[in-house]
Amino acid sequence: MKKYLTVLICCVAIGIGLNVHIQYVHDHPKKISIALTNIEALAQGETGNGNCRFFGSVDCPYSGDKVLYVE
Repeated sequence: MKKYLTVLICCVAIGIGLNVHIQYVHDHPKKISIALTNIEALAQGETGNGNCRFFGSVDCPYSGDKVLYVE
């Protein structure tokens, strides 16, 4: 009985740990996306001049195209 109870408690603890991990991994990209959006908004500033270079995965704030980097 003691062994059964120990195994049961271990399984419950592992299940709770996996649930917490899965929820964290599921929510984490959303937090990063919001933070990066805020950083890009602050870095862009009030001016509207700049250059977008090459094709990539960054959004150009001037044209809306996907570029490698923004100057």
